[in-house]
Amino acid sequence: MSDPPLRIRQALPYKIRDLSRRTRKESEICSDSAEYDFEYSDEDCLEHELAELYAYSETADLQGCQSSFEQFQSSLDSSQNWYTLSHSGKKKVVSELLEFFEQSDVVHHSLGTQCILYLLQGKYDECNTLSECINNSTDNAFLVYECGFLPVLLKQIHVQLQEYKTENRQCDHVEDSYSMRMLLNALYTMMCLIKAAEDESVQEKKCAFFKELSEPMHGYANLGLFMLEMIYSFEKGLSILPIKKVTLIFWKYLLATLGNMQDIADKKTKIRAENGLAPWVEPKDLPPSQWQVLQPQFPDRIPPSELEDNDSSNLLCENGEHSRRLPWKPKARQADIELYLKTCRQKFLGYQLEGDSTTMVGLPDSIQEGVKILQQHLYVSHGDIAMRHEEKMCNTPKRNRKILFFHPPAEDLYRAMLPKMEDYIIALLKVLLASASTPLSKAKTGGSLNVLVDVLPEDPNPIEPQRLQKDLNRHKEIITKAVSASLLLLLKHFRLNHVYQFEFISQCMFYANCIPLVLKFLNQDMNMYVTAENSIPSLDFPTCLFYIPPPTIGHTIIETHDTMSDDVSPKILCWRNLFSTINMLRIIQKLTKWRPPRTMMLNVFKSPPILKKTLKISHWLVHLYVLKLFKLQAKYLGKNWRKANMKILSSIYQHVRHRLLDDWAYGSDLDTRQWEAPTEEQKLKATLQLYHAMWYKHLLPDTSQLPELPAHIDDEATTDDVQKFIDECDVELPKDFESNYKVWLQREVYDKEHDWDAVLQRFNYKFSCDDNC
Repeated sequence: MSDPPLRIRQALPYKIRDLSRRTRKESEICSDSAEYDFEYSDEDCLEHELAELYAYSETADLQGCQSSFEQFQSSLDSSQNWYTLSHSGKKKVVSELLEFFEQSDVVHHSLGTQCILYLLQGKYDECNTLSECINNSTDNAFLVYECGFLPVLLKQIHVQLQEYKTENRQCDHVEDSYSMRMLLNALYTMMCLIKAAEDESVQEKKCAFFKELSEPMHGYANLGLFMLEMIYSFEKGLSILPIKKVTLIFWKYLLATLGNMQDIADKKTKIRAENGLAPWVEPKDLPPSQWQVLQPQFPDRIPPSELEDNDSSNLLCENGEHSRRLPWKPKARQADIELYLKTCRQKFLGYQLEGDSTTMVGLPDSIQEGVKILQQHLYVSHGDIAMRHEEKMCNTPKRNRKILFFHPPAEDLYRAMLPKMEDYIIALLKVLLASASTPLSKAKTGGSLNVLVDVLPEDPNPIEPQRLQKDLNRHKEIITKAVSASLLLLLKHFRLNHVYQFEFISQCMFYANCIPLVLKFLNQDMNMYVTAENSIPSLDFPTCLFYIPPPTIGHTIIETHDTMSDDVSPKILCWRNLFSTINMLRIIQKLTKWRPPRTMMLNVFKSPPILKKTLKISHWLVHLYVLKLFKLQAKYLGKNWRKANMKILSSIYQHVRHRLLDDWAYGSDLDTRQWEAPTEEQKLKATLQLYHAMWYKHLLPDTSQLPELPAHIDDEATTDDVQKFIDECDVELPKDFESNYKVWLQREVYDKEHDWDAVLQRFNYKFSCDDNC
């Protein structure tokens, strides 16, 4: 509908024109197009994950591996088919390949790597179908691992890295990093194939493989720390390292050794049960087929026939209408209950009971009923248990202190990363910045890393410009996917292990400007980004091994999509780009949750218009996390913004979990005082320094900034003397002393003055402590 003429618009009352304009703006918040067919998971299918390892400019390397293996096979004087050999015969061939690495000649090392990589690729010249090639690759991966190839491979990667560091070698094109790329290709392929294996007969080997990756290797605590050191070296100028392959290996290492999202949820449930916390039960678990009824922004677009077909009685109200109830119930914190009681006691009774959240004498019945409702929705996380434990340990002598952590693999990784945690986080964020920068923003960013150097061929002239541009864009998208997923996994696993570890890495990311980086990534045409067509299926590995692409494949793909009619063409979606977008939103949501100073930074960096543009992505999970971010900062956006964006506020009410007594929809002076923001971060930093000083002081390279622990905690001699004195005292106490000892202490000890030195001399004992005891 077109706007009315100017003279008619001027005749309309101001409020009517304002309402019309506001309605038109709100209608543009969400896209009316069909939702993307996308299911968020930890990773894509195996074929796609293997394909993303190779750039299109590395196609010639595949032929080189095949030629090397044929050369090696001819030297054996054996023309027998690989898959007709017995298992012992295959092991004998692999053992002969491993002998190449025992020689000092680099040529033999390269030949051995190429031949084994060819086996890991499935020895595709003897395969007829793609599925057969994948199955053979999996079998060969377990075969070479059984023959002991993994330690040899890790040693070769370490030697190659030290050689690059010594020579400070730089990279100008993809051919310069050939040796390292072959080694990393073999490692990544082994990890993906073994991780994806589901056969019961290989589960023991699978666990042993990833356990071996978690063990110390060549001066590093585990493979994850080794990959982080390579990323850090790349950030410091060692551009010859193939950064895409390194980030992919680090991401797969986290998934395999720490666990995926489902493993985190299962471990969290187990931790709650072990610590006496009741399981948090949502109203009713829904099958995935019924989740769409509750998906944000889309319930009105579901055809009535689909709603009638769903056997979901839990979605029906008493009158037969469909309920808009969320699949989760509201939560309340212990601090909310205490604040509520404090306010009500002051209002109705005029007194306070510090630390008492149970006494409700004198309060009205309505207030008591409100407290009961809050207690019914009380949620105590295992992070609260960890914080209470640390508070207790701060007042406990050193000899009696016990460290608390819930996730041993994450604890090992945290200890390994802690000495250079800030450096590793900055390196990851710099790589993410270089890969996630749009062409428009790249021109404004100086000194960013060049992550495209291991894609550019030595002579780009024979390659079509469109194909090369697709390859470069695809390369950046894969790095963004790997780094964003790695950062999210680190946050999730450290949060599961100990809340203070999560807070430390969150603060490192906050100080490294992670929030403006994510907002910079989101400040683009996100619909165009998640539908970008930078993949050429005919050139993807391993499809390219079975199909010969036409010479004009780049033009052909573009013309095919352009000529398809809108009525029959499916909605094109790039899985990795939508995956990266959701990861970015989840990261920024975790950094700002329960942190008002960081939430205010969202407003400082003008996030509301950026997030509103992100709502145009037609997927319910994107909408959910964007609405969560709006809920966090709604109170800081002002009355006029809330008045002009009522549709967003209504969506938050309908689709986001609520906290009882949460004042997110209106401003509160206590929460919006910006001058207290630096103080809160400083308090958090001091708490984290005390945590590290208590448990990880021996791991930190610089302990000058750590606080000194109280004397009664660190004075080991005084504690031993007191315990020895107590053990030597052999005094028989009356039977009723246990029930009346508090009265005796008050009357005989606290209310009287004593010469304690004289008392100790009666027992011929004297403490050997200084004046500070």
